[in-house]
Amino acid sequence: MPKFRLEFILDAYNTKLATIKNSLLEFGDGLEVALVEEACVAKTNNFKININTEDPTVIFDICGQFGRIKSVKAEEA
Repeated sequence: MPKFRLEFILDAYNTKLATIKNSLLEFGDGLEVALVEEACVAKTNNFKININTEDPTVIFDICGQFGRIKSVKAEEA
């Protein structure tokens, strides 16, 4: 049973939604990844990510490979 509910924004460079989703699927459940519509400054996309997981560190490590993590909200489930 997952212990943590994570919600955060991933500012990713040249990355597709499907790539992020496929990378996280096996590390939690209730995964939701959505593109956040904002003014694009560079070739980055902001993705809103929600996931239930046992180990938040794994999720942040994976997402950190794609870009910068911001606006993190983590709570015990």
